[in-house]
Amino acid sequence: MTKNALPKPIIMHLPYQSIDDRTEVERALSKNYGDAPLSIVERSVLHYIFDYPTVYVVHSEKENKHTAHAEYTVYVGETNNIHNRTMQHLKTDSKSRDDWKEFHKRLQRDPQSVWQYIIGNAHFNKSLTLDVENRLMHYLLGSDAVKTLNNRRTNAQGDYYTQDEFDQIFSDIWLELNRQDPELFPAEEIIRDSALFKASPFHQLSDDQLAAEEAIMGALSDAFADTDKNDVSRLIFVQGAAGTGKTVLLSHLFYRIVTEMNVDGYLDDEDDEDALESDTTRVIGKDDRRKAYILVNHKQQVHVYNQIATKLGLQKGPDEVSLKPTQFINKFSEKTKNGRGIPDKPCGKADIVLVDEAHLLLTQGNQGYSGKNMLHDLLRRAKVVIAVFDPNQILQTSQRWDEEDVRALFPKRFHDGGRNAGQLERFTPLRIWGDQYLLSRVCLRRQFRIAADDATIRWIDNFADGKGIGPIPKDHGEKDERTGKYIRDPFEIRIFDSPVELFKAIKEKAYLKATGVDGCGLSRVVATYDWEYNGSKPNDSSPDGFWDVEMYRDARGAWHMGAVSGTQRGYDASDPDGNPDYFCHPWNYEIKIDRKKGLSPNEVWAESPHTLNEVGSTYSIQGFDLNYVGVIIGPSVTYRNGEIVFDEKGSCNRYAVAKRDGLVSYAQSNLRNELNVLLKRGVHGLFIFAVDPELQAALKKAADGTAANA
Repeated sequence: MTKNALPKPIIMHLPYQSIDDRTEVERALSKNYGDAPLSIVERSVLHYIFDYPTVYVVHSEKENKHTAHAEYTVYVGETNNIHNRTMQHLKTDSKSRDDWKEFHKRLQRDPQSVWQYIIGNAHFNKSLTLDVENRLMHYLLGSDAVKTLNNRRTNAQGDYYTQDEFDQIFSDIWLELNRQDPELFPAEEIIRDSALFKASPFHQLSDDQLAAEEAIMGALSDAFADTDKNDVSRLIFVQGAAGTGKTVLLSHLFYRIVTEMNVDGYLDDEDDEDALESDTTRVIGKDDRRKAYILVNHKQQVHVYNQIATKLGLQKGPDEVSLKPTQFINKFSEKTKNGRGIPDKPCGKADIVLVDEAHLLLTQGNQGYSGKNMLHDLLRRAKVVIAVFDPNQILQTSQRWDEEDVRALFPKRFHDGGRNAGQLERFTPLRIWGDQYLLSRVCLRRQFRIAADDATIRWIDNFADGKGIGPIPKDHGEKDERTGKYIRDPFEIRIFDSPVELFKAIKEKAYLKATGVDGCGLSRVVATYDWEYNGSKPNDSSPDGFWDVEMYRDARGAWHMGAVSGTQRGYDASDPDGNPDYFCHPWNYEIKIDRKKGLSPNEVWAESPHTLNEVGSTYSIQGFDLNYVGVIIGPSVTYRNGEIVFDEKGSCNRYAVAKRDGLVSYAQSNLRNELNVLLKRGVHGLFIFAVDPELQAALKKAADGTAANA
């Protein structure tokens, strides 16, 4: 059967309580709501709704008193019997579960306040409905209108007979839901550009990710089974290069831990259809509840995790389970008289701590952290720490590890070329920082972010690693053999002669058809940290008061840092790309709107329309995906005698070029990693301009196919 021949979805939208009476549904279907018999088509609809597996979306809305926008509370489920499931939710779950207690209260106040979409299809089977349920959770998590999203399980299925029909069936369902209610169900391109969508726990995992997750869940069960015998903390490293799905795995794993390991105080036996028809929910004793947290030392990503955790009911408010490491360390520390935690004096232990971007953890103190090593402080406050780590994304001297620690934590024998991808090592004793732990590792290797062929990914890897610049390969994408349509568009690598033209090209990619608003699409320009920036105060040396990325082109066509004498300088908000020989755009977080001090806690830099004219950095973009990324490479990256050279004198990043204890320099590695992070943000395309003339010439030759092989 071709995709075009698939049956269209059947979607009914009814007051929630009406489903308890089949006659009410028949009346909803009847054109005149009279005594006329139902047509054959209408009886077929009833058959697929009442006698087939269905997916349902229960929703209630209220107006946000601050914004006047509608906010939805949503529950997504699937069932083999929609009538029985509705009765269970109304009569049983409303007595024992907080989510259904809230719906019940609203129904008592107003029977029309809770509605339900019931989704049927002639091809629905159990596996298909579970996949549709899971993806609805995935998409609705990215809907700004959804304040609370309930379900408490992830259901992405493996292979099954009709699995090849799923994408088309779901796309048809979402298209129709969007037509009926575009506020609750935004256009797919809006959803897919959401940071919440990209970090969602409802992604379908790869075989390697699934194997890693199951192994980690098993290791957690073993760890807590041995609690009485062994109080030694355990450390699991999840390793992998940028774009290998580490964040997705961590998010998925955290959701499973919270919903399956008594973290939230409930056991919901929702995997068994029969069990759901009876009251199987029991409250876990307070002493049995486990404590789990997800940490990341990155302001933007903490916001994303906080939104996910709050929407899914994993926390009531921000910073309860999703924290920065310093917040967590303070929470589990003895306090000074002024309430500040003492890192060297742990107090209590969490059960499980997951750390995203663990390469951002500090290995020395600073103004905001008085400890000596964040990972050590976390291990002293948790029974199990699961840490995502990529040494090629360490960007600052304060994040660098001593060689002795590196050898203990990351032995070379673990890097085996991928033979053990997704497999968890056996726990081995680890003696480090004067304490004893148990250590294991798992590695992810499949590239998910960069949607390109192997040759293109290798070219980006080689350039990002500073190994060389070979001819840029031509990616032809992937086509469906039957239809000839692209199932993966060709990945674009383009080298620009001008930063102005690069910016214009990225702006075109950022235009989102679904909204008609420039800047909503997830494409942005970023740059190496080679222009001065101090966001804590205005820039008195610039007429616009901004800290800008500024360049000019001379009469010979060469670009230089800064501005030529006599030129009208500064960012021109009315026509920022009007002068082809002058480039000036503010760094991230510089442009204010409506007198705001900056982005709100729930806003992500790359998603905010007003940031389109800013230049991002590793501080705003590390860990996030962009559809297309434009990278301006400043003078800290040069090309000399056929080799890529990193020049710390060209960098303004004092955290990258500072010496450890005033003696040891990591500048070369830090600057190389900075380039690595920036070049690997784009999913569908990478646009580049280099300030260094020799590097720019080498890239142009590579684009022409005349460069020497790396």
